Amino acid sequence: MQGKWTRVFTIAVLVMGLVLVVSACGGGSSSTSGGSSSEEEAAESGSSGGGSAAEQAKPFEEELAALYKGTSEAPSQPPVKPEPGKNVWVISTGQSIETAQNAAKAMEEVGEKLDWKVTVFDGKFESARELTGVQQAIAAGADGIVLLYVDCAPIKAGLQQAKAAGIDVVGVESEDCEPALETAPSLFAKGHTYLQAAKEWGEAQVAWVVSETKGEAKTIYIEESDLRTTRSNGVGVKAAMERCSTCELTHTISFVGTEFGPPLQQKVEQALNQYPEANSVIAAYDAVLTSGGAAAALRASGRLPELKVMGGEGSVPGIELIYNEAGMDACVGLPTAWSGYDAMMVLSQLFAGRNPVEGNSGIGWQVCDKEHNLPPKGEVFQPSVDYVADYEKIWGLK
Repeated sequence: MQGKWTRVFTIAVLVMGLVLVVSACGGGSSSTSGGSSSEEEAAESGSSGGGSAAEQAKPFEEELAALYKGTSEAPSQPPVKPEPGKNVWVISTGQSIETAQNAAKAMEEVGEKLDWKVTVFDGKFESARELTGVQQAIAAGADGIVLLYVDCAPIKAGLQQAKAAGIDVVGVESEDCEPALETAPSLFAKGHTYLQAAKEWGEAQVAWVVSETKGEAKTIYIEESDLRTTRSNGVGVKAAMERCSTCELTHTISFVGTEFGPPLQQKVEQALNQYPEANSVIAAYDAVLTSGGAAAALRASGRLPELKVMGGEGSVPGIELIYNEAGMDACVGLPTAWSGYDAMMVLSQLFAGRNPVEGNSGIGWQVCDKEHNLPPKGEVFQPSVDYVADYEKIWGLK
């Protein structure tokens, strides 16, 4: 069963990756600090040509109107009665970031509901630790392993051992190896792979920025380069920026997860000094601004009032920044806890010997700012879909 679903999902991810590479093109105006491969750095062309800034902004404003409504759908899966007593390990890329915290907490909550033992292992953005986590899961007799923003290649040896042991492995925004070693991915709405979804999510970030700057965006993008999913966000950001001929991706700040804190803050401070013409900032996700130190750099620069700052998924600290006008003005709300629930749904379907993508996870996003979709202060962004109740119904819990 593991091999069957692995082949199906590997083909889907490879096809999507090929589409992104073939459709991407280089030659953007951005100046890049640090490096990704050329195919990941390249963005789709398709500039709308000449015209005034207002004319350039119009299609982005139309996109933004739809994004304010959101793209999430109710999850749908064949009913499944999970067997109790399963041993599940979650290997997280780093529990210092809100995205991982929310997803991991959701999986622990599901474990309590399904009577599964769930162990969360903090990889701390170190591949050697992530590999250790996989090996500990195998030694502990895990029935399933969830890779939370952890790519296959750096931990390939551990996943080979897991496959040999017959352990189901689910990837949440995780790039698989070739040949595939993950059993199945957690997908987004309509069966979109994380590569496709990440690109579209980056495009959504740009729609808000271009609209807010009225087609005159001069943007600094802060990109994490050591994860495929965040590099794919960058592909979407760069592709969307190239569609606006009166806009400019002024600079890309590249960092890795271990640079969270003072090193990343210093990079942002240097970029703000080097590019005084910048009028907007896009962060790969909320924690870049919050625990990562970028918002502190924006405040220290004295330029915050003149900058339009697009954050990430809409975490509690990120939403706090929006309310306080302290370094984030908007989010592309993506409840990462939903990804945690879906990963556990994928495992429950695999444990039952079923195809985990017969249905639709429904996971989408929705732009939020002070005038649209902002949750109450102290709360994480939540979609209009009650996905928790939907999953509980699929599991027969209510």
